[in-house]
Amino acid sequence: MLDISLSTVSRALSNHPRISKETKERVKQVATRLGYYTGMPELMNPEKTDSVVILVPSIESKIYRDIVRGVTASMQDGNYQAFVYDTDFNLEKIDTFLKTYKKYGISGIIHVICKRNLPAGLHNIIIKDRLPAVTIFETDDNSGLSSVLPDMFQGASKIITYLKSLNIKSLALLLDNLQQYEDNQILSSFETAMEMSEMDKKGLSVFYELQSGMKEIGELLSSDKRPQVIMVKDILKALEIINISEKSGIKIPEDLIVIAIDSQLKDSALTSNISLLKIPSYEMGYEAGEILLYQMRHPDAERKTAVVPVNFILKGSAIRMK
Repeated sequence: MLDISLSTVSRALSNHPRISKETKERVKQVATRLGYYTGMPELMNPEKTDSVVILVPSIESKIYRDIVRGVTASMQDGNYQAFVYDTDFNLEKIDTFLKTYKKYGISGIIHVICKRNLPAGLHNIIIKDRLPAVTIFETDDNSGLSSVLPDMFQGASKIITYLKSLNIKSLALLLDNLQQYEDNQILSSFETAMEMSEMDKKGLSVFYELQSGMKEIGELLSSDKRPQVIMVKDILKALEIINISEKSGIKIPEDLIVIAIDSQLKDSALTSNISLLKIPSYEMGYEAGEILLYQMRHPDAERKTAVVPVNFILKGSAIRMK
């Protein structure tokens, strides 16, 4: 309507500093007329009346953002508007939203699991309204819904097998938040892989929500308990760890192996040498979108579970002579 790009609309509504005040005001005025609500996404194409909603635990997480990218890409060929609703790890917030979901013209839901049980409101609506729904990650309550899962154990097994061949005995996982479901799945996959390979789990240490960030990592690297391997979520954080290590005289990978857990490869020359456990977030989102589209077009279709491979990409930060 304003003859400007979708990214400009998005940035204007997000109060991006590079967008002029005049453009922001024009965008907000039109958005208000179209019924834009805080916490709901931009109405990119007001002519589209059928919508799907993507419930994510936190839009701050890069993994979740890549899942959203995959879902929206799968929706481009269909006549559906994809909305994103940030639940902030709050199941009550989901239930509150679902009480009014019909006014948004929602025809299906993709729920990125943050806790191991479905919210009561979501389960009731799926049964009562026969609303097509797909979960990303899995639940414990045998919901019977279609779901998309990463084969995290496969990726963890590849890493543990490689580390065991190097006679590695200590490994540290630097994760984000105990509330994030994928962090629990990463941890459980590594524990299971170590157990099956008969690698002593006493050598596994886990850190959540490092309060002072890189300062604590620096202290860990300089302590007598420095692990032989550090795995950290986000490839850029892995780069920071490598920089801190080298400034401290710790050689990579001779003294310390660094592996990133991330959802996307980066082309930057700075990160091109970092080994990566690649979580297929975009691919999972795309697969979930495809399944949901099929279910909306074929209401009586059988539910399915799709498992997406997790790749271990070995590069210089972890290549050590055996």
